[in-house]
Amino acid sequence: MPFADVNGIKIKYHIMGEGENLIFISGWGMDHRVWMHQASYFRDRYRVIVFDNRGVGESTDDGKRLSTYILAKDVVGLLDYIGVDRANVVGNSLGGMIAQELAINFPKRVDKLILSSTTSRLSIKTRRNFIKNLKNALKNDVEILFDIAPERPMLNRAINHILSMTFSREFLERNGELIRDILKSNLSKEGYVHTLIRQAGAAIRHDTRKRLYRIKSKTLILAGENDVLIPPIEGEQLARGIEGSIYILIKNCPHSIQMEKPDEFNYYVENFLSDALESEDITNYIKPSS
Repeated sequence: MPFADVNGIKIKYHIMGEGENLIFISGWGMDHRVWMHQASYFRDRYRVIVFDNRGVGESTDDGKRLSTYILAKDVVGLLDYIGVDRANVVGNSLGGMIAQELAINFPKRVDKLILSSTTSRLSIKTRRNFIKNLKNALKNDVEILFDIAPERPMLNRAINHILSMTFSREFLERNGELIRDILKSNLSKEGYVHTLIRQAGAAIRHDTRKRLYRIKSKTLILAGENDVLIPPIEGEQLARGIEGSIYILIKNCPHSIQMEKPDEFNYYVENFLSDALESEDITNYIKPSS
């Protein structure tokens, strides 16, 4: 994977396939490997672009305060570097927040928009529940499925608690090697924990509620029925702020839809991109105002 010089940092990226541009934006603390099922699937029909957000994976960082707007400008810088004027954009979780800022502030760069497991603003209830549960996990024993940082027990507990909120236990048991590899490689990176904290701050401060009307791209919103990190009601509220958006609830699925249910995720994204979604697929169609 080559590097792009963007906004004073280096962004690691990879391009696969040919066709319309399709870029994937990763969520909190995760590198491009979370899109492995999508990259291998869409590369036969699209020009797939995956990358590591600043401070994650092999991308460098400047250590400054982050916002979803700053991270969106990184995406624009990457598109400029590789000579892409316009792309279909897919973002998960924090990546979905970044994608919103991209569509709002740089509308000419976004063709169709897919937002997965994300929100226009983390509700007070969601933030309080996350902080409360994390504090409890730090104080008490939690099941350690991945002994990633045994020399740092509080960090170890925090990581395992967040993993349990992000993925189903079945997924973690089936894909332990992949998750362990992603975590170990990132935790070995100097400043990664600081990046996690700064990314979390960007997510907490993210608020596009009063600016969603500026999103003119055709938009698909996916939410996991069992998502406890960003409950599906927040996805539905996001959809109601974007005229003409399509909202689909993925049954029996937690936060990381693209990894937990890649076939279903790919089906909806592919059919949305090709304007072939059937009415029975759609949980809710947010009609444009007349």
